[in-house]
Amino acid sequence: MNSARFLHLAMLFTVGISYSLLFSINKMAAEAGLPYVAYVFWHSLGGGLMLLLPCLLMGRGAWPKLSWLHLRTYLVWGGLAIAGPITLLTYVAPNLPAAIMTMILVLVPLFTYLFALLFRMERFRALSVLALLMGLGGVLLVIVPEASLPDTEAAGWVLLALLAPASFSLVTVFAGKFRPPEAPSATLACGLLLGSALLLVPVMFGTGQFYVFPGPSLEGDLTLLYASLLSAVIFYIFLEMVRLAGPVFATQHNYIAVLAGFGWGLLFFGEAHSAYIGGATALMFAGLALHTLSAYRAARAAPV
Repeated sequence: MNSARFLHLAMLFTVGISYSLLFSINKMAAEAGLPYVAYVFWHSLGGGLMLLLPCLLMGRGAWPKLSWLHLRTYLVWGGLAIAGPITLLTYVAPNLPAAIMTMILVLVPLFTYLFALLFRMERFRALSVLALLMGLGGVLLVIVPEASLPDTEAAGWVLLALLAPASFSLVTVFAGKFRPPEAPSATLACGLLLGSALLLVPVMFGTGQFYVFPGPSLEGDLTLLYASLLSAVIFYIFLEMVRLAGPVFATQHNYIAVLAGFGWGLLFFGEAHSAYIGGATALMFAGLALHTLSAYRAARAAPV
């Protein structure tokens, strides 16, 4: 294995494992009593500030720029990748097992293809459509059988949580429709985290969820610090991985994230799941594999 391939795989596993851990941290923050909007605001701000220092040290070329093109990227990416979906998932977190929250990540590439198809940015591919149907089948295996979830009300929470992968997928569609400015990965990651924090300021005050850090709960403050560090690492490495290895390779972190999510759920919350959840995961994985194969074929067939 050459050094470039090893680096790409190391980045893939780092993003997958770290991202799934963030879902467990979200659940811990909710259990610690942190207001969900304030929690996402503070860890977005914290992650952005952690990346701002290396950006400043790298020189003016890496400083976050404030042109309209750059601000649009920071705000739209920050809203679709963090402010909207992570706030939603933190709100839902107390009502669902952490592993179920992670499992829906498998749907992100499938939703991305669906939206790209609707915006006429992708062509119809039978394998990818079949993959979408398999992803839908996986969702039905989660919400229909009574034995698959802790209680009957959880099915509604799963459906609400599906808005998060839809939002994540729109980031990719936005990047394809409106090419982001050329900038180092650390700069883009810093900008989208700070953009998320900026978007959440009026939401935090409007919902009465203002929270002063550090707060009265050490456990709550620690979850904020953990989430800040994870967010900085995840978004920087993911953007760098897309730059170096391409988006099709980068989306494969979802496989690792789901499997790691089951491990984190067992480790932190003692979660055990029914055979239906295992079947749903296998069906979603098979769908993601088909879609990845379809995307590779389309990329190879495309003219250079």
